[in-house]
Amino acid sequence: MDDILGLIIILSLVVVAGSIAGLIALIQISTLKQDIAMLKKQLRGVMADKIGQHQVPRDIAADITEPQAAPPVALERSNQVEVALHQPLPAKNYASTTSIVKTTSHQKQASLSVIDIFFSKLKTQFQENWMTWIGGVALAFGGIFLAKYSLDAGLLSPSLRLTFGGLFGVVLIASAEYLHRKGIVFEGFNNYVPAALAGGGFISCFALTLLAYSSYAMLSPTTAFVMLAVIALMASSMALRLGPLLAVLGIVGAYSVPIWVNTGSGNLAALLMYIGFVTFATVLVAQKVKRNWLWYLLWAGHIGWYWVALSVINAQQYWLVGGFALLSIIGLIAIARLGLTLRLLEYRPHSLQRLLKLQPDHPLLLAIVIPLLLTIVTEAVSLQWQIVMVCLILMLLFLVLQNSRWDLWQGVALVVAVLLVLSQQRYSVDSNDHLFVFRQMYGIGLLLAVGLGLYGLYFGARYYKRLSFHLVAAFSVFTLIATLYTITPEQGLGVAYPLWTVLLLVTSGVLIKRAQTAHTQWQQFSYWVGANANITLCLTMLLADSGLTLALAAQVLVISYLVKRHAMPMPYWPIKVLVAVVLARLTFAPWTAHYFDLTIFATHWSAIVYPLAVGLFWFAAKQWQQTDMKIWLEGAALHCLALFITTETSYQLVGHYPQLFSLSFYEQVLLSCNWLALGCVYLHRSHSAGQLGKLYRIAGGALTGLAGLLLISTALHENPLFIHLYIGEIPLFNWLLLTWLVPSILTLWLVKLVKPLNAKFSQIVLGVSGLLAVLAINTLIRQYWQGGFIYLDKATSDAELYSYSIIWLLLGALVVTAGHLKQQLLLQKVGLGILGAVIVKVFLIDMASLTGLLKAISFIGLGLSLVGLSWLFQKLRNKVPAG
Repeated sequence: MDDILGLIIILSLVVVAGSIAGLIALIQISTLKQDIAMLKKQLRGVMADKIGQHQVPRDIAADITEPQAAPPVALERSNQVEVALHQPLPAKNYASTTSIVKTTSHQKQASLSVIDIFFSKLKTQFQENWMTWIGGVALAFGGIFLAKYSLDAGLLSPSLRLTFGGLFGVVLIASAEYLHRKGIVFEGFNNYVPAALAGGGFISCFALTLLAYSSYAMLSPTTAFVMLAVIALMASSMALRLGPLLAVLGIVGAYSVPIWVNTGSGNLAALLMYIGFVTFATVLVAQKVKRNWLWYLLWAGHIGWYWVALSVINAQQYWLVGGFALLSIIGLIAIARLGLTLRLLEYRPHSLQRLLKLQPDHPLLLAIVIPLLLTIVTEAVSLQWQIVMVCLILMLLFLVLQNSRWDLWQGVALVVAVLLVLSQQRYSVDSNDHLFVFRQMYGIGLLLAVGLGLYGLYFGARYYKRLSFHLVAAFSVFTLIATLYTITPEQGLGVAYPLWTVLLLVTSGVLIKRAQTAHTQWQQFSYWVGANANITLCLTMLLADSGLTLALAAQVLVISYLVKRHAMPMPYWPIKVLVAVVLARLTFAPWTAHYFDLTIFATHWSAIVYPLAVGLFWFAAKQWQQTDMKIWLEGAALHCLALFITTETSYQLVGHYPQLFSLSFYEQVLLSCNWLALGCVYLHRSHSAGQLGKLYRIAGGALTGLAGLLLISTALHENPLFIHLYIGEIPLFNWLLLTWLVPSILTLWLVKLVKPLNAKFSQIVLGVSGLLAVLAINTLIRQYWQGGFIYLDKATSDAELYSYSIIWLLLGALVVTAGHLKQQLLLQKVGLGILGAVIVKVFLIDMASLTGLLKAISFIGLGLSLVGLSWLFQKLRNKVPAG
């Protein structure tokens, strides 16, 4: 009994939800009526003002009547209506109409919001009708409680109790029908009293039937199932007269019957037949009642049970659920849009934006097709699934011909074809059998490729303005053969390659021929790109691996050239996606095991592929002068250059690509220079990269940060001053040049790049640059005297000590002179600081061995030198102009 009470509460909530939904619809229609009435009144006023100058045409005056709100519809309006709505207004009435619209807009802003109106009217309706609805729910509870009381008191037998309860529900339904027919209360969908009585009656009948089945076992599962379905459908049919509230009750009740009653037969066919029958009946109700949210309930119930069926099917039921999916597409989408005869709706072309915005066709199709495809891919290979997928492809291609707003479904058909081929790859391939290219998935793939290509060519010639046909003709053969090439074992490629090459080249010839007779630039462009893609795939299969990357990069150049040559306003995103694919392959390839020992013409692949990719992207960028695409392609070329420098230098040095967590001293030195240089280049490019400037700054900051970490690691753990590391015998041109001198120069460039972004951080970077310069000069001097090893444990000669002083003295003097000539106080300070440090070193270290009078004289000389430098600094500073 508690289950029955829970059911009643749920159904009561449904009743309340339905009333709220109906009230929302009424509020929306009422608001529209008020706005149109206000607009009509203002239009009459404007015409009255102009009646002295111009006579108002009678036909216009006759059209100013009380507007009638059109009922909501389930799917979009017909295209003819959309064309009419988008026709421009007559020139004579434009000014007056514009002023009216502006006035109405201001009045709408001043009025209450839609939410305020909704709650205000909801409060009013509740105040007026709360007793009616509570009475209806109370009647339903009364019938159930009466049956429960008679059960507890033992007054009547279970049969009589249930019979009386059922009669009570029937009396309520009959009373509602009588009141409605007599028109005693309100009319139309505002007839709340009959709807409340009928709702209570149907809830009572539904609950008592379920009580007879679950508590008393008086009904068999099949009988209970049928009775509950009949009650729900009767509620839906009565909604045609009493309003959408009963429609909600009927739809929810009909779709929930299999939940309440389980016949135990496990008959999936019977369940799907029942759901299909309920959907058909509900469609009729929804079309009559004219409420969009009834369609939402219908779609949710139908597709929900379809998903349940997909989750419980077995190998013998594939055809059943697959057929149900196909019929669902026809029933929920095709018939709703085209009618029972699936008549031709329209064939005129539409823009991509308009095609994408078609509602609810696309979401419904995806809700049906995507779960089906996921199930097919995860289930065992079956001939039933193959037949279902082929039927799905044919159905989608047929529906596209009936409605041009479904042109994107050709892409869905191509995706289904690819998945059909992929789902068959579990079959083993006998490479010794040279006819395997015509069997199983290979035969299916070739048939689909040729079939889709011919379909696109034929209907592309018939409807030449619809670009989707040309795209299918251009890329179907390429896509499916590329799929076959991807899943074919290497030992079978030698047999399949000649056949695929012939097919690709023949297709390319046909596409080039069609491009020469194309009607539009987009059609010509599609055929040229498709032909080039087929030729590229032939080269890819011949070259393999890196050949595919180069082929895709060449595709970018060819597309860019064709766009420039034919001056076509092509969107940028297809080229950006293609460039992203190429960059992803080039970025991850060096660390893929398959590429470790790959060679091209006896040369390691990265030494050829990366420079070629840089050249292809650079020449492609030249085709997009003064556009954002130029910056994007130049960035791709720069990224390829960064990859080349990063990978090839390490490969030539140590024989493998850099492993970031096990770098040697020499790899760290090379990578720190490479990444720091590239980071500076990225930051420099960010000033002229437009919208990509932020991306360049992030990449530049990341590279310079990584270079800084490597420099710190070198200074602390791989420092040739601390450990036994060979740095080279040649003075100046040795590893110290790259270890600290080059990073110091690059860091000085980084100061200039960072200063506009963060002045304080640029000062820190300047200090780092100076520190690196000091390390570079001192270690280069030590290498001159010490040779290939400069660790500090080695003895230092007097000549080496004196050379430090001489060189730094010259450098300090040069810095002071440069600061004076450029009138920069900072350089003067730095130069004088160097000179001061040199003087201190000379007197404290170089002359440390002196004794007696010489030692005293040395300290006196130190003091005089420091005083003299201080005087010189003051004199130079006074000569620097203020500001």
